[in-house]
Amino acid sequence: MTGHTGRRIRVDGVDRRLSAGTTGVLALDYTRSTGFHRVEIGGQAFWFATEDHKLGLEGVTRMLSHLKHLGTGWTGQALFSDGSGFLDPHVVYGWFDANADEALNAIEGVLAAPRTDDVSIRVLSRRGGGSVLTVPTMRFLRSDPQRNVVEQEGGLLTVAGHAYNPARVVARRRQRTVDTVANRRAVHLLGLLHQMLSELMRAQLPAVPKARCRLWRERLGRLSTQPLAVRLRLKPSALALPRQGPEFIDRSYIKVFDLTRTARGFGWAASVDPGRRYSYIESADRIYQAYAAHRVASVLGLAQTSGAFGAVPLAFTGPEFDLYYDAIPPADVVASWRARTLVPDASRPDLLLHERATGKVAVLDAKYRVSSDGHASEDSRKEVAAYQSLYGLSSVTILYPGTQSEARVISDHGQSVVEVPVVGPNDGLDQVMGLVLDRLQSPPYL
Repeated sequence: MTGHTGRRIRVDGVDRRLSAGTTGVLALDYTRSTGFHRVEIGGQAFWFATEDHKLGLEGVTRMLSHLKHLGTGWTGQALFSDGSGFLDPHVVYGWFDANADEALNAIEGVLAAPRTDDVSIRVLSRRGGGSVLTVPTMRFLRSDPQRNVVEQEGGLLTVAGHAYNPARVVARRRQRTVDTVANRRAVHLLGLLHQMLSELMRAQLPAVPKARCRLWRERLGRLSTQPLAVRLRLKPSALALPRQGPEFIDRSYIKVFDLTRTARGFGWAASVDPGRRYSYIESADRIYQAYAAHRVASVLGLAQTSGAFGAVPLAFTGPEFDLYYDAIPPADVVASWRARTLVPDASRPDLLLHERATGKVAVLDAKYRVSSDGHASEDSRKEVAAYQSLYGLSSVTILYPGTQSEARVISDHGQSVVEVPVVGPNDGLDQVMGLVLDRLQSPPYL
């Protein structure tokens, strides 16, 4: 940074200090970042873009396109360099799939039995007393003396030798109200969900997701006609306001507050709502893991077992093979040497391929990492070596986004690591899977 007057600098909402000198230096590691970052210094704001050396933003959007409507349930979004939000329909559907029923149940609970609050209001009253507000009353009387005061002997006000009493005064009254921040948040979350659902249904959806969206929309419509929803829908938005009392103690209000925070992340724009983290695709590893699983399943002709991907350990099945996803493997399929010890392990391979007829298995680990030579990273090899040792397998496979490399086998002393690039429809995965199938083996610790 040059031309600065101070060393204080703010990067992505975090205060930092530049090194001394006319050119201030701040070292940052953005090797796992794809997108947009904000720098504030000397009262000015600057933006810069980063893109990782793996698949990058285009690759992530391509994977999302491939996974469309397959029941994945992560949230988050990628950001383009103008700060606008990229919102893939399957990400929104994944959010609704995981949260819609729970959100609508919570909102319905609030609308059916809203908590009230005791508030102070100002009213015009013909009675005096301790609740009279002196300054507002005097302002009111001066606004129209001929109507607001009455000449009376012994009056409280004396003007030019004449006594007057107020005809009305401004007084404080206490009353119960349902117009609270917590109730507004529930009503405005209803509106936000309706907006998200309307945008989602404009996309091309398969029959089952479309039917579910239609049911959610019908229920949203019914809730929107409730008296509290009608009364508060036009009030100033409370979605971004701090947590209120009922949202610490009441289950429905707690759920509304928590889901509001996740739902508000959709459509976020960096220039409108600066935050600590910009444009880092927090779900990139999970997106790649899910993408790799679907590609392997597709090549082997396996069908997804559940509409919500990953909801059950056995994610795919077919005539010959089962494919387990991100789950502790069944004890009768594969077991580690620690399985029957006092301290059994709870390892969860990304993918476990099981050939039912022979009982042979293969462990495949999806790593969203690429080394400088374009192949899988050394860290990835070290991590899969742990699976080799734990399960007593002589071979494991790494799936990685190596756009400039071909599959290879690293082997010696009867041990091997198969590195398979999985990057797109033309990566040759259907031919390369033979390297994996040739190394299927019976687990030794059953």
